[in-house]
Amino acid sequence: MRIELTPGMTNVVRFPLERRMKPSLDLLWEIAPDSREVSLVIEAFGLDDDIDGIRDIADREMADYIANNIRPEPGAQRRAALDELLRPAVERAEAACRRAHEAAAAAVAAQRLVVKAQSEGGYWMSPLEERATDRSNLAARLLVDAHIACDEARGASRAIRLAKGGEDWRPFDAEEEANALFFGEARPLAAG
Repeated sequence: MRIELTPGMTNVVRFPLERRMKPSLDLLWEIAPDSREVSLVIEAFGLDDDIDGIRDIADREMADYIANNIRPEPGAQRRAALDELLRPAVERAEAACRRAHEAAAAAVAAQRLVVKAQSEGGYWMSPLEERATDRSNLAARLLVDAHIACDEARGASRAIRLAKGGEDWRPFDAEEEANALFFGEARPLAAG
């Protein structure tokens, strides 16, 4: 077992609850990669992934799937079918986050080994550096994949939430959502 300290602390060991908790959207919000970090990794490693709009695409695709494949009559069967739609996406995203975290830990360990070998005057530097580079590249790739999987699950969850509430699907509108949050319902902002 690897000991993981809580960030900013030297005497607090973090227990990885995500390994024992059932996959859920709440858990996903806790373990999902930070989009700012993902953007920096994409730039630093020269990856060509476009991470913008993933949620909107997943939201639209799930809404289309629901409209074409899930019975429209309200009831327990519809609710169960909608619940079942989200589970695989959340489980896939949670597993991707776990793989990304493990790959990052392996990359850090490999980099530390290189630094230790450099300070001690190791002579097998080239293979150690290659392994550290390979592990860092894999960790970067898996971090981006985890971010994409999380955004897909979050997008799908919006369409499912609207379907469960009996609402018609509509594309996400940030201004409308802000109005609903601040004013209790969607209404246009007052002209000022």
